[in-house]
Amino acid sequence: MKQGLKSGLIGGAAVLALAAGVIGFAPFLLPQRASLDYTEWMKGATDETAIRSLNIPGSHDTMALHSIANLSGQCQTLSLGDQLKLGIRFLDIRLKEEHNELKAVHGFIDQRVPFRSIAAEVSTFLRLHPSEFIIMSIKEEAASSSSTISFEDALKKVVDPGAWYTGSAVPSKVGEVRGKVVLLSRYANSTMGIPAYANWKDSCSFLMEDTGIYVQDYYKVGNIEDKKKEIVSCFNEAGHSLKINFLSGYKSSGFPPSYAPSVANDINAWIDQSVSTYEDRGVVLYDFVTSRGMQAFFGGAKK
Repeated sequence: MKQGLKSGLIGGAAVLALAAGVIGFAPFLLPQRASLDYTEWMKGATDETAIRSLNIPGSHDTMALHSIANLSGQCQTLSLGDQLKLGIRFLDIRLKEEHNELKAVHGFIDQRVPFRSIAAEVSTFLRLHPSEFIIMSIKEEAASSSSTISFEDALKKVVDPGAWYTGSAVPSKVGEVRGKVVLLSRYANSTMGIPAYANWKDSCSFLMEDTGIYVQDYYKVGNIEDKKKEIVSCFNEAGHSLKINFLSGYKSSGFPPSYAPSVANDINAWIDQSVSTYEDRGVVLYDFVTSRGMQAFFGGAKK
């Protein structure tokens, strides 16, 4: 067989395999709407309730609604507003500084929304629903471009100290932060918020001893059963100021790689069946938040 023909056949097979993968995960990529309402589920917590005792649903890469040809980059289908309506209270916001302003990105993929708009929507939500609080992890996802100020200085232009909790310690009680955004800082040289940059480890489970936060972020998934074990191990952790359990990841072996639905396809169905069996869940971050998933998380009843 001639080399050119052979290469063409191999390339064609790869495209077909990728197309098959995309078709298999197509339901994850369709636009969704919230069909349930958990807008004020924190009303059930008193001001004296320990934050550590709450089970808090979150979204991994909250604003990653756009991808490259539906092949890589997308982690959610619900808008920020619909995620908040469904009870999501931990937001994983990835930003890039450009021209001294911040915008949402996933890697190099522009998510087409400025951080100012994200912050404004969250503030409006909390003003309308003062029983709630939101933990917002802010990560500097990509290097700045055409900017003359630091990432944090750009952040300070948006963050309202009166409406945000920017202390360095994890707050202990709901009453301390009700109606506020709790800042978790995943960027270098931070001077405000709970520090989560220097001690954040890659693709594993770990304890950040300076804050007492335990994190499960095993995202380079070689075997789906290993991912499930890490998730369950985090559910069983105790004695920390907070624990953050990522359900997200991509398969580091097989095809297609670097594709969020390849893990969510297995994990989301499994967690919907099993999440209610774990009483102490902490913060649980989903790829592809759905009404069905939140109904399973909250135990079926509307809040």
